Amino acid sequence: MKPCFFAANIHYFCSRKKQPFMPDMIPEKYLNIIRTVKTDWLSPYGYQRHLLLFLLIFLSGVSQFKKGNYFFNPSPIQSSSHAGYYNMFYSEEEIAYLDNRITRLLVEQNFNGNVLIARYGALIYERSFGFSHFNRAEPMNLETSFQLASISKTFTGTAILLLQKEGLLSVDDPVKQHIPEFPYDNITIRQLLNHTSGLQNYMWLVERFWRRSTPPRNEDVLQLFVNHRRPLNFSPGHRFEYSNAGYVFLALIIERVSGQSFAEYIHQNIFDPLEMNRSFVYDLHNPVEIENRAYGFRQWRTSHIIIPDNNLDGPLGDKGIFSTVGDLFKWDQALYRSSLLPAEIWKQAFEHGRLNNDSTINYGFGWRLQSYLDKKIVHHPGRWHGFRTSFKRFIDDHTTLILLSNNNQNIAGIIEGIQDILYYDEKEIWMASQQIEPIEAEMEEFESYPSPVLEP
Repeated sequence: MKPCFFAANIHYFCSRKKQPFMPDMIPEKYLNIIRTVKTDWLSPYGYQRHLLLFLLIFLSGVSQFKKGNYFFNPSPIQSSSHAGYYNMFYSEEEIAYLDNRITRLLVEQNFNGNVLIARYGALIYERSFGFSHFNRAEPMNLETSFQLASISKTFTGTAILLLQKEGLLSVDDPVKQHIPEFPYDNITIRQLLNHTSGLQNYMWLVERFWRRSTPPRNEDVLQLFVNHRRPLNFSPGHRFEYSNAGYVFLALIIERVSGQSFAEYIHQNIFDPLEMNRSFVYDLHNPVEIENRAYGFRQWRTSHIIIPDNNLDGPLGDKGIFSTVGDLFKWDQALYRSSLLPAEIWKQAFEHGRLNNDSTINYGFGWRLQSYLDKKIVHHPGRWHGFRTSFKRFIDDHTTLILLSNNNQNIAGIIEGIQDILYYDEKEIWMASQQIEPIEAEMEEFESYPSPVLEP
């Protein structure tokens, strides 16, 4: 039986029996075709593969299909309330092209997670792939919440700016003004935000000195720095060095100044006003039942091993926020509307930080700064306990790219591939007109961290 007739017969069988289509109904020989045939559109086999995929997905009414060890659940493109804006930029043929190319890239890379792409407030791509929990075979959906890892820093930085707007602090205040026990005299809030403080990694202190059965809070991290005072890696403002410790202390400043827990302040001042109803701070000290969340996994041979929480999940501010692609899209649109802060303050958040010698760094107040084809990008990647995440905002043309995954797969190549697809019509022109320099690669945070660096 030929694949197309098989697909049609499966559709007829399922409709008559009133039972859902399951990927296991596809014979292994056809799955092997999907897995093994090369995907170059210009090759005859590439055309056959995509025709087969089309038939298996659409003619058989399939909402899921199988590739390797994964089930993929591509939802249809969904439009926001601004639907139709994309027609200003893309024809129907271009939308179909983008949909095909991006889905093909994600399937080929065994991507497991959720993706959202938008331009000027209109969704042009939004889909789910794979499992939120591999061992329980729970499928991913667009409402699944992911650990954002370092994307959490964008919310921590914003909370500091909200407190500055209220007149409760200034980013140029010394940290000791708000945390008197802080063991360093000459570090400012701005230097914590910009990663120029010189603080050593708090994770090393926790792993070496924390002996209690419960995970440490931010206050406990402060006490570790007080009890085991470590020299700074460099004089504050002397250079850029990514510091998760700085954002743990920023979260502690938020708690001290506001009189609320970090979770309460973020919910009350960011999530609730923006109706980010599927977002929350994952606080191990106040556990709650969480529905429809993703779990982080690592692959070992043919198995997926869940990565459990540990003591390093206790401190917040540098990580610890869960969200969905939809809620992050609300976050993105709120930034364009200047919903929480005046436009001039957002502009400061996206400005390059400066060192003592007045040279600039590619980091603002909780945001990495990057360029692609001369387009300004404010973004943040993340990596923690099997979660790999990216939130990129091409602010010159209001394009948003959000990827959230949970199977410990490096997504940097996927992000770069999607960028090239989105700007396929511009990249060749740009490359021809420039003396090409390497485009900055996507960076990821956490997972591995160096031992403390001591300066003589």
